[in-house]
Amino acid sequence: MNNRVVRAVPVLLALAVLPAAAQTAKGNVPSIDARPSPRPAAAVEVKYEEKAACNLFGPQEVQGYHLVCAGATYLDFSIADCCIPGDHWQLKGKAWDVNPNTAVTTAPGGQDVLGVVGRVYNYGGTANNPGGLDVYVECSYLNGVNVFPAGSTVLFTSDGGCTLNADPIVPRIDRAP
Repeated sequence: MNNRVVRAVPVLLALAVLPAAAQTAKGNVPSIDARPSPRPAAAVEVKYEEKAACNLFGPQEVQGYHLVCAGATYLDFSIADCCIPGDHWQLKGKAWDVNPNTAVTTAPGGQDVLGVVGRVYNYGGTANNPGGLDVYVECSYLNGVNVFPAGSTVLFTSDGGCTLNADPIVPRIDRAP
């Protein structure tokens, strides 16, 4: 019996050491020192800039914008309340692409103060627009003073040439992401 215990001890010790060794193995996770420092995206020349109005007649309405861009790597959009301070607006943009991507931004509520930029990227385009950027952006009223009609200003910018088509306003409740 003692012989069995003596033989089992090295096996038990090896089993106890294996999980500890597995935890210290580097694998796919670099140490903190080896990770790159975050950096802002490289500055690019803005070739396209256009403002559009988003004027809604009730909180249940959504204004859509379809943008098609040639030679663009990105499309930025931001929004500002135009008329009565305290209204908060939202933009949601979706790029149809080989790898679809989405961005959301809001207006901070101050009159004529643009919110943070939302950005969608070009990952190769679609069969109908190879290499191009095809984006749909929706404007909706989040909350605020609730006086209608209410308006906001949407700013679109890109490093490519874009065309903007505003769709008719539709009555539907926007479901935030």
